[in-house]
Amino acid sequence: MQGLFYSALDIVVIVSSMQLGCRDESRILDRIWEGEKVFLDAPYRTNQRKFILDTYYWSQYFYDKPIIDKEFPAIQKDLARSNIALQAEQLTSDFSDLDLFFKSIRIRILYGYGNDYVRIKLRTLLKQYGYKRRSQLLLQHINRCMLFYHLEATLRGGVPCSIENADLNQMLTFRVI
Repeated sequence: MQGLFYSALDIVVIVSSMQLGCRDESRILDRIWEGEKVFLDAPYRTNQRKFILDTYYWSQYFYDKPIIDKEFPAIQKDLARSNIALQAEQLTSDFSDLDLFFKSIRIRILYGYGNDYVRIKLRTLLKQYGYKRRSQLLLQHINRCMLFYHLEATLRGGVPCSIENADLNQMLTFRVI
């Protein structure tokens, strides 16, 4: 359950993908802090300053990420001389996990400048996150995310559906309920 709460890094990944200007990003961060407190990691629920500072810290990281990634071998050598190990995933991961999809659609629907829904084929969703079939554990995780973020999946025409019974090629529409 802990992994479902928004971290500052999650928020930056989502907001930066919206490609907004500085003022719009700042407004959205304020709106997210006001409206999504219950979904934020514990340190941010009562401390807006910490939330904003950590979010800007990670946004600077993304801004400099290509440079940091290029310098990664030199960083590893320097750390090896100090007997400190650093895994490549700590600096170069692309943060593509399924939880982030559900976090992202909630933020986009509630605070983005667009539609009040997100559409995606189930096959595309599974493929995007490296899954080839629907296992029982995967379905449970998807349903837990949908319940936690108050999301509903429907088919065309607003017909409610369950992920378990939806055809892989059907277009799903996610909405916040």
